Order: sequence, then structure tokens, then C-alpha cells
Amino acid sequence: MSKNVTYIKRHKKGFIYFHWINAVTFFLLFLTAMPLYTNKFLFLYEAFGAETLQTMHHMLGVIFILNPIVALLITARSGIMTLIREVLHFDKDDVKFLVKFPAELIGKEPEGMPKQGFYNGGERMNILLQALLWLGFVVSGLTLWLGAGHISPAIRTWMIPLHSICAGLGFAAAIGHIYLAIDVNPDSFQGMRDGTVKESYAKHHHAKWVEGLEKEGKLETVERTVK
Repeated sequence: MSKNVTYIKRHKKGFIYFHWINAVTFFLLFLTAMPLYTNKFLFLYEAFGAETLQTMHHMLGVIFILNPIVALLITARSGIMTLIREVLHFDKDDVKFLVKFPAELIGKEPEGMPKQGFYNGGERMNILLQALLWLGFVVSGLTLWLGAGHISPAIRTWMIPLHSICAGLGFAAAIGHIYLAIDVNPDSFQGMRDGTVKESYAKHHHAKWVEGLEKEGKLETVERTVK
């Protein structure tokens, strides 16, 4: 049976592109570096050649570095600025959310969950972690790639474990992010497909944000017929 469902506009197209370019680039970077860590991925060297794979890693690294910078310049008044403003605004409701949120990971609905803004406390923590990891990747990656003859060998040696730690933490965070988006809160995944989320989902998970839009008269909705 078909029914009409109300969706709220949440993300701009530019922000969606930024998200997916970042995600795809990260996983390709992770993949092209794997032969350095395990023999199980040596087939990539055999398929592309070690030098070619290294070149691919460097080119992907440039995209990974420039993507958020370009996104910041293009969407400075929308998605990225909203992201920065939300991340820097961490209050007691976010702390309460983080305390209660683990119950959602095992399929339970926590009682007394505080209202959340555009991003909830968990998303804010993840965004902050991703920003720190990006900075770690940039500093360590560029030092290893372009630092020979310009930066002390001792410093460059420390950049190897830093780069590896950032990769490991980034991969773990990405898997957790995918799990939450697909299994725990699948309605959130819609927001990264076309920029909209169900009104019911938004009011349940981001009530402060919805109420703010309603108060300002900026709430944009679309009606869709779904089965």
C-alpha cells in the first residue's frame, strides 16, 4: 500500500558531494596503502605495479586534502559553516546524549533522550575526530612525501606511525559510521542520497533543529508517495 510521507530538506547538494568524495577517496587511499601492511594485498602491486600504486596514493591524497578546503570555499554559507558551528556548540544535552546513546547500538530505544540540534552529540564527536585525523593525515603524509631533504629524518620517521595510527582510527570510525547509518538509523542515510530526511526521523533525532527552522519559518518540506 502506498502512502504520502513528508521529508525535510537537510543537506545541500554541494555538501553531499563533499561527503561522498571524502568517503570514496579515504577508502581508496586505505586500499592503495594496504600492500605495505599485509602480504594479502600484494596482488595490487602485481596488478598495477608498486610505483603506479604509489602515484595513485599521492594523487588521491591531493584530492583528500583539497576536498574539504574546496567545500569550505564553495558552501561556506550553508553546509560546512553549519557543520563548524554545530561542532563548536557542545552543551549538556550532548553529554546526556552520549551517555544514553550506547543503548541504540544494541537496538534499544533509550528513555529520556535529550533533544538534539542539526547534529547530535555522537555526530559532533565523529566530525571533530575526522577533522583531527584529516590534519594528522595532511601533516604526516606531506612530510613523508615531500619532506626528504627539507625536514629532519628523525621527524619524518615519527610521521610513519602517526600516518598509520590515523589510518587505523579513520577506518574504525568509518566502519562505525556505516554501521550506524545503515543498521541503527537507516533513515539518516537518505540525507546523503538526496539531501532530505523523513520528518518523523528529523523530529525524533534532531528536534532542536526542526523547532528552530519552524520558529524562523525556514522549514522546507517535500511530499513523496512511498510503498
